[in-house]
Amino acid sequence: MNEDEKRARIRDLDANISRLRAELPGPSADATDFVDGGQNLAAREELAGQIEALENERRRLRDELE
Repeated sequence: MNEDEKRARIRDLDANISRLRAELPGPSADATDFVDGGQNLAAREELAGQIEALENERRRLRDELE
């Protein structure tokens, strides 16, 4: 991957990270049952894991460009 491709990939990663952060649900403020609360937590953890993986790739690519 050349430098231009890395920069383009970083731009894609930034867009995807922003989109996932916007989709990240907050903790449920109202009293919900355990199933709803568990589903909310699972969704947050899954998206947080995806964001972390993308951020790690972005960091690696930026380090390679320096």
